Amino acid sequence: MKTMINKQYSRSIVPKWLKWTFLVLCLVLVSCFIYGGFLYHDIQTSKTTGFSYTKNKVLHETELQEVDSISRFQGKTEYHVVRGSTKKGEDKFVFVPIDKESEKLTIIDASKMISKKNIMEQWKQQCNNCELVEIIPAMVKDKPLWELTYKDSSGRYIFDYLSIYDGTRYEQFRLKSMFN
Repeated sequence: MKTMINKQYSRSIVPKWLKWTFLVLCLVLVSCFIYGGFLYHDIQTSKTTGFSYTKNKVLHETELQEVDSISRFQGKTEYHVVRGSTKKGEDKFVFVPIDKESEKLTIIDASKMISKKNIMEQWKQQCNNCELVEIIPAMVKDKPLWELTYKDSSGRYIFDYLSIYDGTRYEQFRLKSMFN
């Protein structure tokens, strides 16, 4: 008789409303994780939207025979930046404007450019206690540039635009952090 009372008592320790609340909470959390996964996947896919079209366009409209990489640059106009090589093995960069289909492609011979490595060395000499975020090819007002993004020793976020040919500064934006 005593064991029967203990079984009944142990069943009623956790109220039904608490069980249902826990179950609903678990379902909401699982749903949020699934939604977050789909959202993350969609955002990652949107970053490369149009890359296959750009690749085909560059292969058909230029002398490039092979595409090594495609990246994005967003200024006033969005560009896909294609790096590839010709039959002769020459490396070239092609800036493909995304918003304007009729606008011409800008092709730059990599041998005439200052390399990304040289730009990084130049930057390290000028900025001792800085933290590099990235260096990417950029196009501002039809001028091919390197965009250096970094944080300086004062905590400012800096966009530095340097000539792709000789590394001279074109323009620079310094953003002051409002919050730590």
